[in-house]
Amino acid sequence: AMSAVKLVLTAAIAAAVRLGCEPEQVHLSDGAKSGTVVVSFATCQSFVGPPSVSYGKQGSGFPYSSQGDSYTYTDGGWEGLLHRVVLSNISSDTVYEYMCAGRNETFKFRSKPERGSFPVKFAAVADMGATSNNKGASNETIAALRNIDFDEYPLLVHAGDIAYTSGDQSVWDAFMNEMEPIAANTLYQVCVGNHEHYFNFSGYLHRFAMPGNTGDYAIDNLWGSYDYGGVHFVFFSTEHDLAPQVEFLKKDLAAAQANREQVPWVIAYAHKPLYCSTNDYYDCMIGGPKKIAPAVEPLFKQYGVDLFLGGHLHNYERTYPVNKYKVQSKSYNPAVDTVHVVIGMAGDDEGLTYSWAKKPSWSAVRHTELGYATVEVINATNLRFEYVLSHSGEISDSFELVRLRD
Repeated sequence: AMSAVKLVLTAAIAAAVRLGCEPEQVHLSDGAKSGTVVVSFATCQSFVGPPSVSYGKQGSGFPYSSQGDSYTYTDGGWEGLLHRVVLSNISSDTVYEYMCAGRNETFKFRSKPERGSFPVKFAAVADMGATSNNKGASNETIAALRNIDFDEYPLLVHAGDIAYTSGDQSVWDAFMNEMEPIAANTLYQVCVGNHEHYFNFSGYLHRFAMPGNTGDYAIDNLWGSYDYGGVHFVFFSTEHDLAPQVEFLKKDLAAAQANREQVPWVIAYAHKPLYCSTNDYYDCMIGGPKKIAPAVEPLFKQYGVDLFLGGHLHNYERTYPVNKYKVQSKSYNPAVDTVHVVIGMAGDDEGLTYSWAKKPSWSAVRHTELGYATVEVINATNLRFEYVLSHSGEISDSFELVRLRD
């Protein structure tokens, strides 16, 4: 009986990756311009465009319509069309419903809260692949995320290593379809990880639409920033030369620092961490401390980045407030330096990592179990972070962070 079930599952997955002509893999992201949201989706190559999305405030029908752009890429033999449609004049903190032309299904999302407002609630993952029968795969996490109330958590951050394609482009299609019940109903904000490197990051760069500052997704998907309520989010790529990004980060964090009165919190995310103590010599002894940290940590210190979220190591680790590998005070009330959290425990086909090096003085908590993070930024001074276990919903670790008033 088991093998029959497996066969059916395998057949279903194979069927899911053959692109139909109706819109699939629907996902949302924050638009670069104020009051905009981007709807991205995929179709077969013969889809007749232009792609369009009807939308309106919940309960009002679909009084508005936007048309978008279609494009494709052929690296890895991928066949299909990708579409991006920008919805505009979106009011803040409002539930909208929308439909992609060519598919009779309604999705809904809660728009961004007004700049400077609280509370801000979001979920976060890193290192999450397509579901599989492998031990430590993402099945439980994706199932748990589908059960989140997107009205309460209207934003999902994914800090790199998305889908785990190994270069097989159909895995992108399978993963984005598995994510659709989540990502079509919440802003799905991503950054790039090492597993997206195939064909010079082509699949990643074409499939996402992050709100950067240049209008060119080849750059904006790699580094950028956006305000979300009372939080300034900034993301960058640990997979690309850090020099031009440092210039961007300097300008961006200086502007964010000057705007703390209105937007008090600064949260950064990228794929590889500055701090980790997994038994992984290169990433935790060289990559983090000798390559990434020297480039960006002085800026974190200078401009008061409150929280950094990373992944790459397939486990969970949070630091005390730390700078230059030194802890001035273990207290999070207030935190005198940036708190770093590795959240690479969402699940993927490589499985989780249970092997740790000796625990350094800056490391507060380490754990390996499938899960994701939820963050509630309560007000201008207090934030609550929880590490939620995918299979049970239990909270494995939590902390409250009080930011040092400037």
